[in-house]
Amino acid sequence: MTDPIYEPLRLALQLRGGSMPALDCPEFIALIKYLFTPQEAEMAAELPILPAPVSSISDKPGRSQKELTEILERMADNGVVFTSDRDNVRYYGLMPLLPGIFEMQFLRGSVDERSVHLAHLFEGYYHAVEQMVIEADLKAIPFPMARVITVEQEIPAGYEIHPYDKVSGYIDKAEYIAVGNCYCRHYGELLGRPCSKPKDVCMGFGPDAKYLADRKFGRLVTREEARSILRRAEEAGLVHCSSNMTKYVQFVCNCCMCHCGILQSMKKYNMQGSAAVSGFITELDNEKCSACADCVERCPMEALTMQGGDLVFKDNLCIGCGLCSSACPTGALRLIPRKNAPVPPRSWREMSAMLNPKE
Repeated sequence: MTDPIYEPLRLALQLRGGSMPALDCPEFIALIKYLFTPQEAEMAAELPILPAPVSSISDKPGRSQKELTEILERMADNGVVFTSDRDNVRYYGLMPLLPGIFEMQFLRGSVDERSVHLAHLFEGYYHAVEQMVIEADLKAIPFPMARVITVEQEIPAGYEIHPYDKVSGYIDKAEYIAVGNCYCRHYGELLGRPCSKPKDVCMGFGPDAKYLADRKFGRLVTREEARSILRRAEEAGLVHCSSNMTKYVQFVCNCCMCHCGILQSMKKYNMQGSAAVSGFITELDNEKCSACADCVERCPMEALTMQGGDLVFKDNLCIGCGLCSSACPTGALRLIPRKNAPVPPRSWREMSAMLNPKE
């Protein structure tokens, strides 16, 4: 089943980690053949793990730096290679399959033959992965790459809020902020499974934002526009999910349960898998509860249910998003700090070490 041209690329993608393995199966080969030409596959497989300039990528005889640059720029425009500029030098890095390549293919919100075909190829591969990877393997992920961020306004005064639990802090210090379409909801729409929630609400920060804007995957927005987008997402009942690091975040997605793989993984595997819960958890005051059930509809994890006219809270299912308390008219639901909440790694380098502990 191994393809001699694309096998080195499959192994290179496997080394990048992420929440989706690069399995040797017909569905995966069909996907990467559509995303990479043979020439691009050879070039991508040679890229170092960490982003590098063209001058240090390859000294293969007969291949000039100009030719390398043209290939890499084409792959960057196609959303399979990431670029960043430092001291007037451009660095290139191969993206993981997910998060990374998958998101880039649908951020633009394109509705054309290529996008529809890619959506079906990804869906076919996802089904293959589900059949080949057992639940125990998903629970064995060394550290989640994403985390839930609480609706900030719902955190009571007097509690310490860690910087990685505040979207506003990342907005305030980001040099660049970009917004694009929700790739999960757009992917579902291309497959004939549309969602009524807003799509233009997913954001990139810092170098990632600049890359998104430069390659027309999204557009740059001001800090005030970013805050407005978050408010609109909260009003629509969407959950903030970000990259799980403390120094900075690469992205903040605003997710729905019907299409988000992160939320679905957390629910299916009881909060184990692709994401971490926030640093807060809901607390229910039964005496204040009017049993209006407004919170039940807002909770993406079904941690709140009505039983015999009473509201029942299952704390083991709560991800601390804060959507329930924002809907509560009586103040019966409030957020409190979660005990023993793990501290995320500081940077992508630390994250990579945790995802690849044997290296």
